Amino acid sequence: MQSERMWSMRVTGLLGASCAWFGSLKEEPTIIHAKVTADGEVLSSWDDEAIPQCRWWNGTHQFDPEGHCSTFSVTRVGGGIAELATNRARRCAAAANTDCVLSAEIGLAIPAAFVVDDSDVTMMVAPRILQSESNLKTIRLQDPTGEHPNQLLEFNDTITIEYLQGGTRTMHTKTLQGNAAYCIQSLRRSIVDECWNAID
Repeated sequence: MQSERMWSMRVTGLLGASCAWFGSLKEEPTIIHAKVTADGEVLSSWDDEAIPQCRWWNGTHQFDPEGHCSTFSVTRVGGGIAELATNRARRCAAAANTDCVLSAEIGLAIPAAFVVDDSDVTMMVAPRILQSESNLKTIRLQDPTGEHPNQLLEFNDTITIEYLQGGTRTMHTKTLQGNAAYCIQSLRRSIVDECWNAID
């Protein structure tokens, strides 16, 4: 199980099974869509790969991968792109002291979560939740930059997923708990529904 402390910059508290959002529930908030890359490329350009240019998701919008949500796209992520994306995720994770980095946060248009453990970073491409094996828990999502107030989200503590290993066409099935499970559900929440409808 992932350590609760390791995700301290993204999840700052476990609050039980109360309502996921503060405020009125009478009116649904407007969902703002943001492009992942400026010109529709698979991976955005960074001026200096050694300096993290992380674009942290704060729960107030959804990313639109624009043209990269298809079985064709997600199964053809080359080894070079996967390696560069993983290195970016590793740098961003270290800079924010987090064990979860989402693809859009590093400028990757292919939906993927980067889960950090004690030894390495695992790139999980287009993860699909097969089973949720626990009750919902309310967690606090924190923007690592401190630019936006914390958000409360409801996630399952244990999930079983199917995903592609980054840079390969190998499908894996895995049961995740705690922070790793929250990371996958954050990815699913951060990307527009139309994308998941196309690739699930």
